[in-house]
Amino acid sequence: MADVFLHVGLYKTGTTTVQGALTATAGQLASAGVLYPADRRAQRLAAYDLLGQRVEGDERGEAAGALRRLLDLVDAYDGRAVVVSEEELSLARRRQARRLVRLLDGHEVFVVVGARDIARTLVSAWQQTIVNGGSTPWREFIASVRGEDGAPPSEGLSFHWRHDLLRVVDTWSSVLPPDRVRLVTVPAPGTPASALLTRFAEAADLPAGWPGPHSVVRNVSLGCAELEVVRRLNEAVGGRLTNVQQRFVIEAGIRSRLAGATARPLRLPAEHVAWARAYGEDLVAELDRRAVRVHGDLADLVPTAAPEPGPDLDDVGDDELLAATQAALASLALDHARLFRRYRRAFREKEGRLPGAVEVLGSQVRAGGFLLRKKAVHHADRHPFVARVARTYLDRTSPSSRLPRD
Repeated sequence: MADVFLHVGLYKTGTTTVQGALTATAGQLASAGVLYPADRRAQRLAAYDLLGQRVEGDERGEAAGALRRLLDLVDAYDGRAVVVSEEELSLARRRQARRLVRLLDGHEVFVVVGARDIARTLVSAWQQTIVNGGSTPWREFIASVRGEDGAPPSEGLSFHWRHDLLRVVDTWSSVLPPDRVRLVTVPAPGTPASALLTRFAEAADLPAGWPGPHSVVRNVSLGCAELEVVRRLNEAVGGRLTNVQQRFVIEAGIRSRLAGATARPLRLPAEHVAWARAYGEDLVAELDRRAVRVHGDLADLVPTAAPEPGPDLDDVGDDELLAATQAALASLALDHARLFRRYRRAFREKEGRLPGAVEVLGSQVRAGGFLLRKKAVHHADRHPFVARVARTYLDRTSPSSRLPRD
């Protein structure tokens, strides 16, 4: 039976990059005897089914039975290996991990865990909470994560639940032999993006040279001003969007168009760097004691670069905010127009009648004439002849021309 490699995240450890490469090279992998299920949603639903997770806005009942469907696909495969990649699996408790391994009885199961330094993870995780509908300012978020006195605990609990590397390693090590739990560290800043895929390929025993010339896909990141606009938008909307709607409006819409256009990217403020380094050093010491098999370097988990002192991530000037707001409005307008075109087609199909050739031709002629009149109006100030015609028209149509003459 095929070996099974479960890539369980963690969140914000390059999972988008890995999953994008796996999806793009599924055919290449299949020819080498490695199955990567092409339907990413099927893998996520299987994880939801295992964990009992449900997402507001999804179709009811989608997750039920999804795990069994994925396992049937794995059992039916006669190649050498299957790779499943889903960061939701990092939330599995020991009994859920044990159940999944038991359901994969007969397969040799390996788990691949991603790890990233906490300095980059913190700002990326805060961004994700905002993109997902949150409205917690940075100061409150970091205070909660660091457990400062008086800080509300919820954000800190949520962060550590999702990014507790030792918990995830211990969970899967409790149900698998230690040598089958493999750690992939996200390379330090400045390293070629392909380095992460090389490390993952080693951990998942993928064919030599994978993924080849595939272009690396990365999550797009917002800057301080853009994220502040989204945060305020979330406050104004007040939780009236479902998770699925939020993902469509913000993640697939505003985020994808605004990313990369910022003058001030998200960087961990200098005042928190010493704490992040201490956290990383403690983490490395604990992983050393566990003798985890590492692909990469544990030193990658200790932040090194110290940013220049500057304004806090919440401190956004009016000019920055105005520019980001205009960009966000433009993004929403484009999405609204795209949806309008889609609904217009649906309405036409519902009418059950398409226009005939004569109707189309006549309508196009009228449209052309109307367009010429519009252009003439807009160019009246720039062309002397058009200006004279316009003045003649205005003279004829003005109220004074209709008054009785003496």
